[in-house]
Amino acid sequence: MSIEFPQLAVHGFVLAGGRSVRMGQDKALLQFGGRPMVEIAVEKLREFCTEVWIAGSREDLRGFAPVVCDARDDAGPAGGIEAGLQAAGEDWAMFVPVDVPLIPGELLRRWAEAVMERGVRASYLRCGEGLHPALCMLHQNCLPVFRAALESGERSLLRIFAALGNELWVAEVAEVATGMERADWFANLNTPQELERAGGILGERVGAHE
Repeated sequence: MSIEFPQLAVHGFVLAGGRSVRMGQDKALLQFGGRPMVEIAVEKLREFCTEVWIAGSREDLRGFAPVVCDARDDAGPAGGIEAGLQAAGEDWAMFVPVDVPLIPGELLRRWAEAVMERGVRASYLRCGEGLHPALCMLHQNCLPVFRAALESGERSLLRIFAALGNELWVAEVAEVATGMERADWFANLNTPQELERAGGILGERVGAHE
């Protein structure tokens, strides 16, 4: 029997504005374990977020969740984050890329709780040596930082986050959720080969719970 947790005052956003060039087909609607990846991401965030929207100029995804369109062309994930922060209905917003379907929802929830208790304005996840700035949680008052960076031409999430100084927490997975520090859960599925490998990992996970 699944355990239901109380919702947190967090507005969840699935980042789905990429062009999927290396995959050769749309990643948001790509089937993974029999379901579109966008549906998987939305469902995980709905487990604990009060609202879940999709960030990216994708009218075709409105059947899965409300869509907030980017205000800038070719701004990458930073543009989606800016649009999400501007539209957020809560003080806190969590952003999850559409192409990380293996990341556990429980990890996202535990991380959200830890960020809100820590007294910072922003956080992104790190797993060992791997930095994952697109997997981030931001207070709405970070919007001016992203807006100023994008208006200056900056697109690098790492450099934008660096401007927050000690108000940023780079959260090590092992620190917020012991036992969930598998690096392969965080791999972006950008190619058919990566998709195939991730399918094997999903099979291992399912088999372990049978």
